[in-house]
Amino acid sequence: MNAQTPKYDLLEPPQRDGEIGRLGPYRVLALIGKGGMGQVFRAEDMRLKRIVALKLMKPKLAATPTSRKRFIEEARSMAAVQHDNVATIFEVGVEGGIPFMAMELLEGESLKDAFRAGRKFETEQILRLGKEIALGLAAAHECGLIHRDIKPANIWIQQPSGRAKILDFGLAIAGNSFDPFVSRGTLVGSPGFLSPEQARNEALDDRTDLYSLGAVLFMMCSGELPLTSGSISGQLIAIICYTPTSLTDVKPETPVALSQLIDQLLLKEPKDRPATATEVASRLNQMTAESSDKHTINIVMDSGSLEASESRLSSVTPGNASNTSRSRIWAVFAMILLACVCGAIYGFTKFSGFEIGSMASPQTPKPVPPKQITAASLRPLTLIQGGAGSRKVMSGQAARYKLRIANESTSSADDPRVTNSTAKVVAQLVTLLKQTDVDRVERPTFPKKIPPTQIPRRGSSLEFEVQFLTANLVPGEYEVEFQLQTPSGDEITSITDSLVIQEDLSKADLLGFEVLRTHRGEGADTYVQKNNTNDFGGNKLIQGARGPTPPTQHIYLRFDLSKLSEDTRQLDRAIALLTVAQGGQQTPTAFTVYGILNDLEPEWQETGKGHLNWETAPCRNGISGQKYLGRLSFDNTKDRFKNKPDAVRFASREFDDFMRNAKGKTVTVVFIPDSNSNRAARFKSKEGQPDESPAIAIRYLQAKSGLVDRKYEKKNKPTGNEK
Repeated sequence: MNAQTPKYDLLEPPQRDGEIGRLGPYRVLALIGKGGMGQVFRAEDMRLKRIVALKLMKPKLAATPTSRKRFIEEARSMAAVQHDNVATIFEVGVEGGIPFMAMELLEGESLKDAFRAGRKFETEQILRLGKEIALGLAAAHECGLIHRDIKPANIWIQQPSGRAKILDFGLAIAGNSFDPFVSRGTLVGSPGFLSPEQARNEALDDRTDLYSLGAVLFMMCSGELPLTSGSISGQLIAIICYTPTSLTDVKPETPVALSQLIDQLLLKEPKDRPATATEVASRLNQMTAESSDKHTINIVMDSGSLEASESRLSSVTPGNASNTSRSRIWAVFAMILLACVCGAIYGFTKFSGFEIGSMASPQTPKPVPPKQITAASLRPLTLIQGGAGSRKVMSGQAARYKLRIANESTSSADDPRVTNSTAKVVAQLVTLLKQTDVDRVERPTFPKKIPPTQIPRRGSSLEFEVQFLTANLVPGEYEVEFQLQTPSGDEITSITDSLVIQEDLSKADLLGFEVLRTHRGEGADTYVQKNNTNDFGGNKLIQGARGPTPPTQHIYLRFDLSKLSEDTRQLDRAIALLTVAQGGQQTPTAFTVYGILNDLEPEWQETGKGHLNWETAPCRNGISGQKYLGRLSFDNTKDRFKNKPDAVRFASREFDDFMRNAKGKTVTVVFIPDSNSNRAARFKSKEGQPDESPAIAIRYLQAKSGLVDRKYEKKNKPTGNEK
């Protein structure tokens, strides 16, 4: 082993040359990046022989439940978006108490790096990259996600394809020094690219990402931010109060259509920007189709401060040199006069108690304010319950409700469809969730925008569906309120419904669970075979079958409860975990699970003298006297559980009670096959692969209530010397 290999405390020791450590099934090869939230390593997934980027949270931050939750949410958010312009997530997990995610390893550079290197972008490149970023955002918005931090550092230009990929959904980096690319304050997002509504700490929708995209495109065209300041507070004030100079004035050679789009993206109010990322992508695509000339836009960046040069170059032909000279004199005089006027206005407003709300450029036309839609004008609209919805769902599934909007207007004069026919959006439907006995109100999905065409005709109604994911909602009972509002948020009418979210432990991550494997302490795993007294406890796998071919086999697992950090009487939920081994049954499989209460010594042996076998096993002649815990069913058709640790899971309330009421140092659980097959169901044992051996994951009542967040400590990892 190379003695110069750096040591990383969050990794297991290296086992071969060319690696710096191990993390579960990953050979960690090199550190390739780090930030305020964690570190990124180049690693090899030994199961699939695939090189990945392995992102690990810093141990200090991982000790904080809120930070762990944010990291996991970012990974889940990215994994939910399947699109060519969004970085692909392969796996999300927790190893040794450290959250991690494995993602595609991208070759190339970030847009931030391109700026720092002084890269030049042609107009067609800006249009293409802008369109790809917009398409990636559209895919995210379709999944109900807001990125909230679109900036050059989070836009990756993949090589050799040149494709743009969006990185880091929801990632927050702690910091207090100002840099237009990387700084963060207490807000989520980078100040140079924050939308005004983010700077004001208001509720956000997907159009906040469109403002940030506009700021990125502005910088790609001009080499500078739309609004700049030397401090975070100054930057936030500028974003809230001042209007950016039109891109046409900063870079006159920018195509007019592109400049107009960027100016619209940078408007203060979300309602004045393009409605969707899809619309932005479509407009950029149209510009590409219409463009026949290639415009090269030079970006001049100071690599030290990354501030754009303020110098401007002017070309003068010999024929108009005299006129240009006179024009410059008048221009200077006009600028001085303008400065005096602005100074007078500023002095007047300063000492008269007025404030300047914005400093619009004379060349920037102010958009015509849209017609104000009032709640009174929409009173004829009512909400009605539609067909049956999904009022009881498993965590992670989508909740669906069918509603109807009825138009009860009596004439064209009070018909919202008629009186607001020119508006882009007439109303919005907002979904609110309130959990029983909890004051906080959740907004599980974006408001549904309702244009005039979706308002039913007078005297009729129109049915539509509202759906939202429940993955990030706490299981429990909820009151669901649907509010029909004006575009500005005034309530028109509302109806209520109910929702029960049931916890799906078969798919839940184990964040907040303590994991106890059979390799710990007096733990054991083996199987017994009918009419056979051999010991199988030393095998690298355990297996179960229902005869005659192969012979009947029962699986026995023992867990040493003394190795847990808490008394099992404080247990909330328990999950048995099994990892499928190769060569086993690839059909739907079922086991009946029992807790052993008698007829078995607590310290039964796997091998050697007194080893557990069919003749000494308590279930050889039936299950009388044992505790029924439930049934485990899973389908391994086409080897779907291959290379998926802990993928087979068993949980039940009876299992919780059995574990909660355990009296001794150890507990034994037996899995008895229910289904016939020509092959046994096989699982990894502690002798074969300790860190994928059978396990029980336990969540304590304190962890569920948020008072204590248990984690799987490194002490639970196998050392190779334990039995």
